[in-house]
Amino acid sequence: MKTLYISDLDGTLLHSDALPSEHTVETVNFLVEKGYNITFATARSISSAAEILPDFRLKLPVVMMNGVCLTDINSKKQLNVFSMSREVARKAIEIFERHGRPPMHFTIDEKGEICVDYKLIKSEYEREFMEVRRSRYNHFVQCREYDTSSGAVYLSAIDRKETVEAIVEELKLLDGIGFTYYLDTYSDGQYFIEVYSSLAGKQNAINLMKERYGFDRVVAFGDNGNDVEMLQNADIGIAVGNAQQSAKLVADLVIDTNENDGVAKYLMELYHKGELSF
Repeated sequence: MKTLYISDLDGTLLHSDALPSEHTVETVNFLVEKGYNITFATARSISSAAEILPDFRLKLPVVMMNGVCLTDINSKKQLNVFSMSREVARKAIEIFERHGRPPMHFTIDEKGEICVDYKLIKSEYEREFMEVRRSRYNHFVQCREYDTSSGAVYLSAIDRKETVEAIVEELKLLDGIGFTYYLDTYSDGQYFIEVYSSLAGKQNAINLMKERYGFDRVVAFGDNGNDVEMLQNADIGIAVGNAQQSAKLVADLVIDTNENDGVAKYLMELYHKGELSF
């Protein structure tokens, strides 16, 4: 049976400094060169992961932006993109704005480059978050009005849990979207909310990879709310020891933490036992 090993990045494969350890990089590259099918599924875009992914010599595309894109990290080409319709994106933006939380608005231009517009920064943490990303995108600018003429691929915001949950209650009534919300790995009490086409999502992207590359079996690793569906639907869903309870509850197995290179250790243990599958 052809097996896909797919791991979340932040909080799962990466340490608390948002970088992979040398051991993890060496392990993944060693196993990929041996012919094992390993890749990642992340909420990051190719731009926000620019300092991480080049270290890995992956042969498979990466599931990015919670399944909005399948991206070839070597060529930086988008192999597959799911967009929201203009009308659906407009209605979703209106929901965010009713709660005083205008989102970051992501589009992809004709060159496959990701463009981000935003209206408002509400906290110092959010300011720092955006400043880091501003240098990584060709287009990351503050705007007075969103340009929805080309259709958004992604809407994202950071806020307090109560604000995010109020937005979620309205989003539940909107057809044509998928969304996820979860505690931010790197902040104290801030939550991410991310909205995308109902055709996207990490699990839908994995289904597309299974169909396109002929995988029969999936082993998935995760730590947070946006990994729950992926862990539930995997043949083996594995949570790292530092995972949120929502991820641990649906996992088949809980391994060591991200800080202790839990994913890399688990993969190498299987390899040395002769139990890692091609």
